[in-house]
Amino acid sequence: MTPELQLQIDEQEPLFGKLIVEPVGATYTRDELNGVPVEITEPAGGVSTTDLVLLYLHGGGYSNGLAAWARRGTARLAQGLGCRIVTPDYRLAPRFPFPAAHDDVLAVYQHLIGPGGYQSNHVAVAGDSAGGALTVSLCADARDMGIPIPGCGMLNSVWSDIAMNTPSLDDPIKNGFDIRREVVEGLCEVLLSSGDVDPMDPRHSPVYRDLTGLPPLLIQAAGRDVCHDDSTRLAASARAVGVAVKFTEYHNAEHIWILNGPWRMHYPDTFPKEPVRFEDGGVEAPEAVLAINEMVAFVKAHCGEVVNNR
Repeated sequence: MTPELQLQIDEQEPLFGKLIVEPVGATYTRDELNGVPVEITEPAGGVSTTDLVLLYLHGGGYSNGLAAWARRGTARLAQGLGCRIVTPDYRLAPRFPFPAAHDDVLAVYQHLIGPGGYQSNHVAVAGDSAGGALTVSLCADARDMGIPIPGCGMLNSVWSDIAMNTPSLDDPIKNGFDIRREVVEGLCEVLLSSGDVDPMDPRHSPVYRDLTGLPPLLIQAAGRDVCHDDSTRLAASARAVGVAVKFTEYHNAEHIWILNGPWRMHYPDTFPKEPVRFEDGGVEAPEAVLAINEMVAFVKAHCGEVVNNR
């Protein structure tokens, strides 16, 4: 790992410290695949489905986040599927300009279907928020490069339009929860400041991409989310070109509800001069378990010959 990337991880850990846990029933190890640092999550009792792997891409608006943040989700996925979960610490803007994140997740995928020994249709890819967009772009990039595409993709609270043409961003009710329009605007500014970046570039704004030929997609939308319509628009675009889409609405859930446990974002009266901080809400949303269980079932439906024969 380069010193610059280690510095990125070191800077992100305190920001997400309250959200980083080690759920029981899973183990967490570090590795490096094709030059990209990753965290590998496995069931505590060992991997029972050796021919299947799930590549999980954390969100954070391309400028925040780290692999360890995703443990609440990756632990449950590992336990439900009995397989290894690989979560990259991909490069973040503005230190690493676009398309560094896209290049990193593609590099990890190429390792998995190359030296890693996995068949492409036995690789499931999932991501939340910006990680959901990275999931779509990984599948489309592989298609465009003539590389075998993954078996399925799963998107939770996907952020799919950096140009901010999403109607729900202006919904006053949806702006009363974890993510507000001002936060989305700030994340856009950081990414766009990192170089000559077009907000409608289809790699980070997949609502503008040709999605023809993508694998089956599971799209999970949160009802209490300013990015809600990014999910509905992407689902419509995918269905229009024949992609098999399962769309599920979690009406009472908030942005990235599968990872944050009981923690919620608190906006001080002086926001945005004073930064947002995480506060303990006491209880994890029950939809977190439901959404992960739906992901597990989706993988079994589309990589079933691997999972169901173990």
